[in-house]
Amino acid sequence: MVIVSCILFLWRSIYNENLKLRNIMLSKKSIIIAAGLFILLASLGGALVYKNYRDSLVLTPAKLLASFEIKNQSLTPEVAQLFQQRFEETEGRLKGNPDSFNDWLYLGVLKKGIGDYEGARDVWTYAGQIRPQSSTPFANLADLYAYFLNDPQQAEANINKAITNGSNDYNYYLAKADIYRYKFPGKESLYESTMLEAIQKFPDTPNLIAPLAGYYRDTGQTDKAIEWYEKLLKLTPDNQAAKDDLAELRKKTQ
Repeated sequence: MVIVSCILFLWRSIYNENLKLRNIMLSKKSIIIAAGLFILLASLGGALVYKNYRDSLVLTPAKLLASFEIKNQSLTPEVAQLFQQRFEETEGRLKGNPDSFNDWLYLGVLKKGIGDYEGARDVWTYAGQIRPQSSTPFANLADLYAYFLNDPQQAEANINKAITNGSNDYNYYLAKADIYRYKFPGKESLYESTMLEAIQKFPDTPNLIAPLAGYYRDTGQTDKAIEWYEKLLKLTPDNQAAKDDLAELRKKTQ
């Protein structure tokens, strides 16, 4: 009897341990399933949030025409009313023809004029999307990023896009050089190389040679300044301001 009791006791002990182990395994399995469901739900929720965020970034005519908030408080009521009138006229044309590229460019000008720089950015970005081979919206964005939104990296990227699309306009090189000189800390030295690149592409262009000569004058590079003022005067012999600057520079070398 003692042996039988011992066997029964041992069997119950083993059964109880197996039962505990099974419960633990079931518990772990439940935890794994729950964790999997949580991860799945989190992923679906994250995907939905991302989709909503992405959709909020998509620029559409309806979004771009939804508001016209005058943020420049220095505008007089009369001027503000004129901007509002111009907006309503432009809005009407764009609702009738959402592909009107020039009207989108003008709307960006209007939004910039009322101090809504983010709005102007969105409008010109959209204009670049519907006309990716154009130059004007990217040049406008470069100016906006450089002088109003304080983002020189975006300014550089957009002016490069404008140059790529409109390589026959030297004004884009001028704009790029000025961004480097005045608005891009650490890249001021690229002004000179940008201007020289422009002059190589558009030789004998006074509107490029004059600012480069002035740059050399302002940065104390007298010999180079004299060289470029002399080139400028060969192209524009009646340029009195250039004559005066050259005379002052020559005095420094005497």
